[in-house]
Amino acid sequence: MDIKYNRISQTLSNRLKKIIGEKFFFNNFEVRWTYAFGGSIFNKDWIPDLILIPQNTSQIAEIIKLSNLNKIPVTPRGSGTSLSSGPLSPYGGIILDLSQMNKIIKINIENNYVEVEPGVICDELNDTLKPFGYFFPPDPGSSSVATIGGMVATNAGGIQAFKYGVTKNYVMYMEVILPHGKIINLGSKVLKSVSSYNIKDLFIGSEGTLGVITKIGLRIRPLPKKRKLGVFIFNDINNLKDAVIEIRRSGIVPNLLEFMDKVVLKAVSEYLGGEFLEFPDGYILLAEVDGNSAREVDDEFASMFDIIIKKKPIFNRVAMNQEERERLILARKANLPALSRIRPNTSVEDCTIQISQFSDVIKKIEEIPKKINAKNLLVGIICHMEGNLHPTFLFNENNEEDVKDFEKAIDYLYREIIIPVGGTITGEHGIGKIKTPYLKLEHDEHVIELMAQIKKLFDPNMILNPGIGKGDTRALIKKKPTRTLKKQKGKFLELKCMRCGFCISCPSRIEYQIETYSPRGRLSLLNGLVYGDLKLNDLIMKVLHTCTLCGLCQIKCPAGVNTIEIFEKAREIIHKNT
Repeated sequence: MDIKYNRISQTLSNRLKKIIGEKFFFNNFEVRWTYAFGGSIFNKDWIPDLILIPQNTSQIAEIIKLSNLNKIPVTPRGSGTSLSSGPLSPYGGIILDLSQMNKIIKINIENNYVEVEPGVICDELNDTLKPFGYFFPPDPGSSSVATIGGMVATNAGGIQAFKYGVTKNYVMYMEVILPHGKIINLGSKVLKSVSSYNIKDLFIGSEGTLGVITKIGLRIRPLPKKRKLGVFIFNDINNLKDAVIEIRRSGIVPNLLEFMDKVVLKAVSEYLGGEFLEFPDGYILLAEVDGNSAREVDDEFASMFDIIIKKKPIFNRVAMNQEERERLILARKANLPALSRIRPNTSVEDCTIQISQFSDVIKKIEEIPKKINAKNLLVGIICHMEGNLHPTFLFNENNEEDVKDFEKAIDYLYREIIIPVGGTITGEHGIGKIKTPYLKLEHDEHVIELMAQIKKLFDPNMILNPGIGKGDTRALIKKKPTRTLKKQKGKFLELKCMRCGFCISCPSRIEYQIETYSPRGRLSLLNGLVYGDLKLNDLIMKVLHTCTLCGLCQIKCPAGVNTIEIFEKAREIIHKNT
């Protein structure tokens, strides 16, 4: 497939600026640099050529139409929380930052749906729905920053998927802009309709490769009135697996059934302290049931409790009130901040297996560092117990050997463990640009060719999010992103930012409305200064000085990066040398 893209000419640049407005048009290198960072290994060759921040659908339609006519790549982006390089730009072109299209357009309780723009944050939607007694059930770990558009694009799931399903189970309709600029509406505002092909579902999980989603209608559900949670720790992972299988056989459907391995439990216990330090070492299972009747929930939980206890856990605790429940839930939600303190870099992978193979697969993943002789690599495992695994690799991307070992580990995970047991290489994070080399291991050439034909039907010029293997066969032979290191003397900062994006609620980022002014953006700029890729200028000075040192980013940061100290130190060093 020989697709060639064009550079953005001055004439085209001027036309795009006129469409979007100068306030939302960015072509300076420093801003573009900050949009090249995400939750996966950094590749400094993947710098976009232009950042546009549309405010409405008509602007996007004009931008897409012009880009298609001129063969310019366009990559839609939400909060930039992807762990698979989904919104990064290996072919350059335009980043379409949709984060400012964040209106909740309509709440229709009578018909049980809401209508939102793609930039609406998941938790903010649920906060708005709560007074009505309703909620949107998909609950990814990044729900505090994940946009609904991104969740639709990757078909996100989360910790309640065992009972409530994933994003696709809630999308009723959507407004989409196709590459030639035409706006189409897919799906229906009624709950049952078979009047057309189910084209809508092609866009769910398509990762921005078929069209740009600009409006979404979502089903909502009444909030459960009662929940009951238990925490169980096992010495034997086979016993834990057998307990889960027996729960499934019984017909009990927990709303939450989550697993953490020994590495994660140890890290979490040390991170949280208090009563968690009394937890014995082992494999942890969190199990919760919910419903509208206290008696029904108590009876169902009692049945589930009996099943689990018969499998001989070495420890159990049941939450007796809401405060205890929230405290025990921390044992699951704290896994990322706890692990991120162990090494500078934390990579959360994503794959799914049949639950009957669970214990065998866990044992094999635990052995990866030994199998590939990776001395500094550490792996912890979290799992949603419908089979969606999140092996989490801890390493240092500033060490070339660590990066090589990490890439060997990922290769081993998918080639030697997940694919041979009939698993899938992604359950909810998406293929992105880093999992594409493994796509042909999971799907035969006819499926890959069919995806390519679908992509060509919608996007013949291959302008939308190029580099993702869903329809882009070029990406199957493209190298995974790796960092090119520069040896520097007297490095003045040790940056441990995971680039997860949890800090985007920063006041100055909200004020300036671009990634560059977020704490992650500032740390990305400092990264560029440290490694000699950027030179200090007035814009960087301005970005660093717009930080109010309010500390909100430090509170939100899973890795506990001391942003206040870093930004203060950076200012001090800059002023001494200017």
